Amino acid sequence: MANQVLLPQMGISEESAVIGEFFVKVGDTVQVGNKLFSEETGKSVFDVESEFEGVVLAILCEEGDELPIKAPVMVIGQAGESFDAPQAVEPEKKEEPAAVEKAPAQAAAEIPAAVTSKTAGDKVLVSPRARTLAEKAGIDPTLAQPTGAEGMVIERDVKAMLDAGVAVKQAAAPVPVSAPAPAVAAFAPEYKDIPLTTMRKTIAKTMLGSLQSAAQLTHTASFDATELLAYRKKCKGQEITKGITIGDMVLFAVSRTLLQFPALNAYYMEKSIRQFSGVQLAVAVDIPTGLVVPVIRNADKLTLFEISNETKKLAAACKDGSIAPDLLTGGTFTVTNLGNLGIEHFTPIINPPQVGILGVNTVTLRPRRATDGTIEFYDCMTLSLTYDHRAVDGAPASRFLQALCKNLESFTLLLGGAQA
Repeated sequence: MANQVLLPQMGISEESAVIGEFFVKVGDTVQVGNKLFSEETGKSVFDVESEFEGVVLAILCEEGDELPIKAPVMVIGQAGESFDAPQAVEPEKKEEPAAVEKAPAQAAAEIPAAVTSKTAGDKVLVSPRARTLAEKAGIDPTLAQPTGAEGMVIERDVKAMLDAGVAVKQAAAPVPVSAPAPAVAAFAPEYKDIPLTTMRKTIAKTMLGSLQSAAQLTHTASFDATELLAYRKKCKGQEITKGITIGDMVLFAVSRTLLQFPALNAYYMEKSIRQFSGVQLAVAVDIPTGLVVPVIRNADKLTLFEISNETKKLAAACKDGSIAPDLLTGGTFTVTNLGNLGIEHFTPIINPPQVGILGVNTVTLRPRRATDGTIEFYDCMTLSLTYDHRAVDGAPASRFLQALCKNLESFTLLLGGAQA
């Protein structure tokens, strides 16, 4: 029996998703666990794996189409098996307009009976690629006969309407004027428009909403990173610990220091402030399609080695699209690291409803006065803490940053259980 592959829901708030890349084509044989296609949501790009064995009998949409959750994407069954393809929602008919404007170079042709519009008030779903093609051609995409899932108009429907002879709207000819045309044409630089992805739209909405809804303030402090760098060098000399990075050490120190400052390990809830007993540490990860923030669960109970391994595992899953959606939610504090890009200071934006986010900057060489009065140079590292002033005042935020810097300056003591 043929099976429909439905667009899975990768987050409880997702209502639709964009089809990314198809990894199979009609006629391919697939096994359970084989990748079928990628799905882009507002949080990340996920690879969808097959739950069935068999042959791909049909692909019901195109790359770039935006579909509602649970819409059929493809059909898998046995070779040669007949199946009932999911039926698109038929649009309601209405009377044809008395006349349709024809393109100048196009022979007179009536709109085919199959190409109709919906009655007023009905919502016609149009995929992004279909809408783009229709805009370029100057036609209304809702006049097309939809063949996509859930009655959606997709690119091939607009192409079919154009092939059937639907007239392209032409702009009215300009009225001649007596003023002479300018001698030199206005300069028009070359450019290209890059459509916003679902993830980029979500990032834009979240970041703007964060700045508009929270009283955000950033403090920056520095510390002597000599001991931190020395410990990192020791780790590189051992096979089992050579993967531990400066960023991992900062995550470890944050997870321990936050336990002393619950006001920063909290949510602002409008009518209350929710403080958490454990640290669910969110870590910003840069991937080609945008920024995702997976969460290290119960980071305050993990060793440095475990935090290092978990961070790498989460980052790899984000980049290959296999990250579990529940690991992208529930963070109580966020760390974002631009130090590897040479950034010396920045103002990170809070991820609501969290009340704090730490920006990790690069290590620089700075001068200072030694105890004997001479000038010496040392390895200096800066941290930038953004906090929500509605939930946390400047003094406690500064004390947290001060304690974190001290813990990082004496990192080996922190590993032994001593904290500032």
